[in-house]
Amino acid sequence: MFGLPTATVVIIFGIPAIWVIYTLIFVYLSRGWKAEDVAEDQLTPSATERRSGTENGGLA
Repeated sequence: MFGLPTATVVIIFGIPAIWVIYTLIFVYLSRGWKAEDVAEDQLTPSATERRSGTENGGLA
């Protein structure tokens, strides 16, 4: 293509194509992450509930 060697064309078009495919797969697989985080947060107590009053001598 355009008089370039085949290896150069593969590099110029291949790497961006792989990156786009990787990004699309990542977006597809991570589409439910927010729902998982919400469900996990509902199962564990919040950080303020776990904190004791005497932590750091109670001065912090």
